[in-house]
Amino acid sequence: MISRILLLAAVLGATALPSAGQGPSDMYKDVYNGWKWWHVYCYRCHGMNAVGGTLAPNLSDPNRKLTLKEFVYTVRNGSADGAMQSWSKLLDDKQITQLYYYVLARTDKVLPPGRPDEVGPNGGYWIVPKGWPKSK
Repeated sequence: MISRILLLAAVLGATALPSAGQGPSDMYKDVYNGWKWWHVYCYRCHGMNAVGGTLAPNLSDPNRKLTLKEFVYTVRNGSADGAMQSWSKLLDDKQITQLYYYVLARTDKVLPPGRPDEVGPNGGYWIVPKGWPKSK
């Protein structure tokens, strides 16, 4: 059975599997899912790693850090100046919250650039730092 899982992982391009009985944490899953949503909806304007571009601001700037409530409100309703559209028809609050934790990990400099499933030890899962985020 394990060899089938490893073969399937190799075919699908998985880079690392958690050790037996130990999977990624819920926060890792939120950040990873946020990374996936980011690459579907956000990167075109805000850049690959939330660093901004000509169309949208750098969301990884610590001076621009939003609270979860502010972030959800802005993504759900669009920006006050109308530069960003509302995403409420495509993203629910859980997905927006996952996006928030991805951006927060970039802002707090605890997640290096790249895929969260490839930037950890030995090219595997990113490990959520103990005590991060300070509040959930």
